[in-house]
Amino acid sequence: MINLRYHIVSIAAVFLALAIGLALGSTFVDSVLVSNLESRVDQLQADTESAIERRAQAEEALSGVEAERDAALAGVEAARSVRFEVEDLVRPYLPQGRLSGTTTLIVAPESTDRAAVAAIRARLDATDARPGGVVWLSEDLRLDDPDVRQSIARAFSLAGDSRNAVRRALRFLVPQALFRPAEAGSSRTPGNDVNAITDSAALDGFSRGFSSVPPTRTALTLLRDLELITHDGTGAAALHLLGGEQMRLVVVTDAAATRLNEDFVFDLLRAMADDGHSGAAVIVEVPAPAAAGAGYGTVLQLLRADPVLAESFSSVDDVETFSGDLALLVALERLPAVNHFSGADPDHGLGPS
Repeated sequence: MINLRYHIVSIAAVFLALAIGLALGSTFVDSVLVSNLESRVDQLQADTESAIERRAQAEEALSGVEAERDAALAGVEAARSVRFEVEDLVRPYLPQGRLSGTTTLIVAPESTDRAAVAAIRARLDATDARPGGVVWLSEDLRLDDPDVRQSIARAFSLAGDSRNAVRRALRFLVPQALFRPAEAGSSRTPGNDVNAITDSAALDGFSRGFSSVPPTRTALTLLRDLELITHDGTGAAALHLLGGEQMRLVVVTDAAATRLNEDFVFDLLRAMADDGHSGAAVIVEVPAPAAAGAGYGTVLQLLRADPVLAESFSSVDDVETFSGDLALLVALERLPAVNHFSGADPDHGLGPS
């Protein structure tokens, strides 16, 4: 027999369970939705605040850029003003038109910093002097090697190949090739030979047969052929055409070439002075390559302490500076007057007194 009360209770229980389930489910879903919405609101608020901060930073950066731009423009104007002032200051010293008719030949040991020599060459090529290029000196010109001395003696028809005989020959023939090319020893003019030189003491120790070489052969080209010098003559006069009373040497060296300086460079300068060519060269010292470990300034200290060299040839240091670069041009323009320009002096002594 069906119990009606039991079915009523069962139906009531089902509806009660359904009501409780709906109530609990709606509460859980509402909580998740609310939580998600709150999280999204918080994220949007954080993004908004970040965007506001970035905009403030961008505005600040823009202000900084505008300030830098204004400062740069002001710097350009100031630099232009200073340039005009500097040009007015240095214009009296610039050798514009005053090196015309001269030939500038750079002489440097092969170990010298090539970049430093190139910078000096570029400066000289910008003047109105005739460019002579660069003569690079081999370390073998120290004449320590008997084979080197023998090759020189053979090329110049010397009577002997002792160090003293070769040295004396070079002391005579190299200055002659540089400053008196029409005379024997550089064979510029056919028919002239060493016999024409009346200074017999200067000829002692080598023969008089050098005049047999052709006009395109000089003491300098013979040394080149012996690979004791090399000539970088790009855009310059050929080596056998160099020489004359208007020759101006720019000797560029450093402390790393001490032995070559003492054994050949300074000896050549003394020979030039003895030959009557004081005031025909400017000596420039550049820093030695870092690996050499040689102290900067020692070359010009030796030169300026030597009474003959100091009174015969100009010198300049710190040519990589503006005032030193200018001092080199001034020194060349003032030759044959001898001047020594030191970076220890304010503006190398070129500023207003």
